[in-house]
Amino acid sequence: MNKGGKLAIVATAAFLALLIGLVILLSGGPQGPGPAASLRPGTVPAAYQAWISRAGRLCPQVSPPLIAAQVEAESGWRPTARSSVGAQGMAQFMPATWTGYGRDADGDGVTSPDDPEDAIMAMARYDCALARTLARLPGDVTSNMLAAYNAGPAAVLRHKGIPHYPETQEYVRRVLARVAHYTDTSITVIGATRFGAAVVATAQRWLGTPYSWGGGGPGGPTPGIGGGSGIVGFDCSGLVLHAVWAASGGRVQLPHLAAAQATEYGTPVPRAQLLPGDVIGIDHRDGRGISHIVIYMGRGQVIHAPRPGDVVRIAPLSAFASAAWTIRRYA
Repeated sequence: MNKGGKLAIVATAAFLALLIGLVILLSGGPQGPGPAASLRPGTVPAAYQAWISRAGRLCPQVSPPLIAAQVEAESGWRPTARSSVGAQGMAQFMPATWTGYGRDADGDGVTSPDDPEDAIMAMARYDCALARTLARLPGDVTSNMLAAYNAGPAAVLRHKGIPHYPETQEYVRRVLARVAHYTDTSITVIGATRFGAAVVATAQRWLGTPYSWGGGGPGGPTPGIGGGSGIVGFDCSGLVLHAVWAASGGRVQLPHLAAAQATEYGTPVPRAQLLPGDVIGIDHRDGRGISHIVIYMGRGQVIHAPRPGDVVRIAPLSAFASAAWTIRRYA
């Protein structure tokens, strides 16, 4: 084939790839887990930004902001940090664990927990392995994964969730609370209606806000009731109630009950037509019906108030893949 013919084929292939990419990008429905949440500019040391972004895409249970928050909690970004029990490096690996997960990520010929690039990738690799190991446990898999990173998978399996260790419970809380700091919330929501984009933007304002059972009203976070007494924040339906009320300019006021929000108000939406700003009632098929509700953000992500002790945060839509969904759109 002559040079001109080769160039024509290359150009045609490039155009088709771009066209396919645009079609996928502009599709509003969920196409698998999608790209992970992006980093807020300037929050991660420049030398590590590309590695954090790469590590945060190894599996659906991690994201670049989560890995960044975890590195901060482990070592405060100190490459040669040491703990009193022998944990090493930026990701604070014990030597035995490092043997299983350490790799020469940056190709410098040395595999070391004190090499930030090696440590960051090993952290994500270990996180993903833990998420697979703990996938069948009750509760949020990302929270269980973080607990296992701190306390070991055996402890989480034995307790069937986050152990009642103050250090581990504080570690999970601290990492999840810092995810908001590292998350870029300025990205335009692709495929959303104007109303849906407003719902997402309103919810994003409250990333890191404490979960409070019964908390949340039209004007924002409120003190909860029962176990949420004294905690100003949101539960799952309180966050949805507020985001929809604010996005609609006060025209749509929902009840403070997840099941009612997902079945008695708005327009039913099939999965294939899911758009950012739609809400998803979650039925874990445990006989309780719809017991949770989340807001779809687009790009395979949701924002929600998960449970007591947690905070408003972003999670992969795939975390709810085994549940039954009831989707509603309010505009």
